[in-house]
Amino acid sequence: MFTSEQKIFALIFLIAFIAIISFQYYIDKKRNKELFKGAYWVLLSVIGLLIFYVLLNKLLH
Repeated sequence: MFTSEQKIFALIFLIAFIAIISFQYYIDKKRNKELFKGAYWVLLSVIGLLIFYVLLNKLLH
């Protein structure tokens, strides 16, 4: 399906993407504190929905 090089590239890309997005988030958060007031609740909601989806998928299959 995927070669080992493609898997390595995808992993490196994902790590770099998450690092850059996180860095930019913290820079913007320092500049604009009002804009990011409920950001952690959104993050927790997304993680909760992903966990719910995985559990539901495992239960149904």
